[in-house]
Formats: sequence, structure tokens, C-alpha cells
Amino acid sequence: MILFIILFSLQSRADSLENLMVQDPQIETLVQLNRYYLAEGEYHKSMELLKKCERYFMKEAEKALIAFETGNAYMFAGDIVRAHDMFIRVVSTYPKLGIANDVADRLYLIEAARDDTVQLKRLVNVVRLFETEQYPAAVDSARRLLKTVVAPYAYYYLALVYTAMDDVPQALGALTEMRNEHPVHSVYDAVLLEADIYIRLDRRREAREILEDLIVLRPNTIYALRARQRLSSIDSSDLRE
Repeated sequence: MILFIILFSLQSRADSLENLMVQDPQIETLVQLNRYYLAEGEYHKSMELLKKCERYFMKEAEKALIAFETGNAYMFAGDIVRAHDMFIRVVSTYPKLGIANDVADRLYLIEAARDDTVQLKRLVNVVRLFETEQYPAAVDSARRLLKTVVAPYAYYYLALVYTAMDDVPQALGALTEMRNEHPVHSVYDAVLLEADIYIRLDRRREAREILEDLIVLRPNTIYALRARQRLSSIDSSDLRE
């Protein structure tokens, strides 16, 4: 009975969002409705929605977001080639927008396991479960990938899920295990995430060490830029004290 009520509530929410998109199309409503379709695995509906709504949103940032979400729909549906092509198109068309960094992260993820499409699709499902806030399922799915070729990314998303669940010890544990099992990896967002957790715990010395090491390792990259931004935040906190 409880499950029926939950499902009815979710469907009612979807119906409300669909009505809003007809009456007063807004980009926020589009994102929420698309997230519902992705959570339910209704990828065809997601693609139809995004295609139909292209004519409503003409600002550059809105067009870039719709293209990015279209790439996500392809990716979550298992059409990695079309997803890759869409992400490349977004990066080349909107290189100066902030969303280009998110698209680049998607491309890195695809490249990490391009030779093992089975594991890549399983990893992509972890991403979908995380981004649609299905956290217990995301944890279970990520843990099944910790001994595969996509393990570094699986650890990273496992830590992201635990962070979203406000389980800081588990998040740090996942990142520590990742570092021990895979001392050399290219998931630099995991390094930034670990620093963020230390900053949150007011362990600024450890955060600083991690960020400084990342800058040395990847000096002329977006990761170094993000690390410097975090170091600047730490410096500002130190000055206030």
C-alpha cells in the first residue's frame, strides 16, 4: 500500500510537470520533468521532451543545457556513440560556458572505459542513479564495479553518493580505499571532492596539501584552476580567524 502511494505521488508530480510545460514552459520545469523520465528509465520520453522544447528556449545557456541533457539521455539509454557525438558538439559549440566543463567530465568518463562497453554502461547507470537521487541503488551498483576497469570512477561516485547522503565517514573511506587501490588514476574530481570534505570538516591543512599536490600534478588544467579557487577560499578563512 505504501509503495502504491509513493508511485501515485510520483506520477502525480510528473503529470503536474507535464501540464506546466504545456501552459508555461520554463527551463527549471524542463529539467525536473526530464530528471523524472531518466529516473524511470523512460529515455525515449526524455529525448522527445528535449527535442520538442528546443523551440521554447533560445538563450545560449538554455540551448547548451538542452544539448547536454540530450547527450545524457543517449548515454543513459546505452547509446554511447551518439552521446559522445552530442557531448563533442556541445563542447565545440559552447566552449566558453561553464557547462562545457561538465561535458568534458562526461567525455573523460566515456574514454575511461571505451574498450569495455559492458562495464562502461554499468558505470553510466551508477551516474544515472546518483543524479536522479536513487542513492541506495547507486551504492549497490557502484560497489559491484570496484574490481573492474572502471573502479576509480566507481569509487568516486560511491563517495559522491555518500556525501549526498551526508555520510562523511563512508565518503572519506571510499576515497581512501580508492587512493590505496589505485594510487595512479585520472579521476581528479575525486581529489577535489576529498579536499572539499576536509574543508567541510575544518581540516584545512590536509585539504591544502591535497590541493597543492594536484596543482603540481596537473598545473595547466581546469583541475588546477579549481584547486586554486579552493585554496583561495581556505586562505580567506584563515585571514578571518
